[in-house]
Amino acid sequence: MSQVETAKQIRINLTFFSSELSVAARHIIIVVFASVLSAMAAIGIAFIWTRMRRRRNHLHHDDMDGSAELIRAIAASQLGFRYEELRKVTDDFNQINKLGQGGYGSVYKGVLADGREIAVKRLFLNTRQWTDQFFNEVKLVSQVQHKNLVKLLGCSVEGPESLLVYEYLCNTSLDHYLFDAFKKNALDWERRAEIILGTAEGLSYLHNASEIRIIHRDIKASNVLLDEKFRPKIGDFGLARNFMEDQTHLSTGLAGTFGYMAPEYIVHGQLTEKADIYSYGVLVLEIITGRKNHNSMASSAEGLSLMALIWKHYNTGTLMELLDLNLREECSEREALKVFNVGLLCAQASPNLRPPMWKVVEMLGRGDRVLPRPTEPPFIDVKGSNANSYGSGSSFSLKSNSDKSPLSTNQLSVSGVQAR
Repeated sequence: MSQVETAKQIRINLTFFSSELSVAARHIIIVVFASVLSAMAAIGIAFIWTRMRRRRNHLHHDDMDGSAELIRAIAASQLGFRYEELRKVTDDFNQINKLGQGGYGSVYKGVLADGREIAVKRLFLNTRQWTDQFFNEVKLVSQVQHKNLVKLLGCSVEGPESLLVYEYLCNTSLDHYLFDAFKKNALDWERRAEIILGTAEGLSYLHNASEIRIIHRDIKASNVLLDEKFRPKIGDFGLARNFMEDQTHLSTGLAGTFGYMAPEYIVHGQLTEKADIYSYGVLVLEIITGRKNHNSMASSAEGLSLMALIWKHYNTGTLMELLDLNLREECSEREALKVFNVGLLCAQASPNLRPPMWKVVEMLGRGDRVLPRPTEPPFIDVKGSNANSYGSGSSFSLKSNSDKSPLSTNQLSVSGVQAR
């Protein structure tokens, strides 16, 4: 074979080899590309399936506590407010419109487009713990209606934070008047008597007359709101609990405000209506004396707490010395002593001796019926005790170990949230 023919044959072989190599390379590329696509598809399907599973589990959990169902019910009812609307009517939650600070949120005044004034409660944090209390308040308050309970107008559940919308009460809360040397002049005997009776009627309704039995768990002056005529309305149901008719008590973590909590609840964690009755008794004694229960040791020459001071004067027959100076010329001794007696009966150490709220309403009614003699209330009477170191309105919340929530003290009615 000539050199020319040899060269031509080599070129033909190289061309054929190159062609075969190109086909093989294309096959390899196709296989690799298909494999990559398959892997990506598998990963995508697994990711979507995982998200859907988590969503189903989350929805199932919400359905367990009724939250998902409640959200749907709110959306379909007249209770639903748009977040942007509430943000606008409060001027973006301007501090000028701030009415106060509750157990787990701040409250702002707003005016709707139709001219209605409202109070908007804004949660501090949107954690699970606070959300549970939000839904708890919506569920309970939406089921009760009484002239001495704050009316829930609606809520917002679809925005970046949860909001509760209540009727606006122009005179804010009882503590703003009762413990202010100047403002307390607005609380004459008639108004204080109406506040004491109205609060008792509201609690009696919660304990006995509503469709569900409710324990408020945080009865105190700052949670008794006043309308334009100083009529009382119980508010802030974030800590409230309901229970069945056949239940004698609830075993639950402690929650409430220091100085108002019943001793048996603190010691045993067993919650009954008697805990509210004890808190109410303390509140009554604050209203008639004009003194705070938890810091009265600082203002007492004897170094006694308010409860110890009242019990001492009760035993010596000198209770009228503790009557608020603003009331001295406005009521009879008989009227004042009856209210003192009712407060002491409700604040007795033994829960079995405390009268039910419907009985309290009867006692406060007109008439000269003879009231039972109260037994000694629980109190701290040691000089230098740090019982008053918690400050005004100091509260704490202690969950059980199963709740894995820490103990804390602060100026609110609910515990703070710490990293777990």
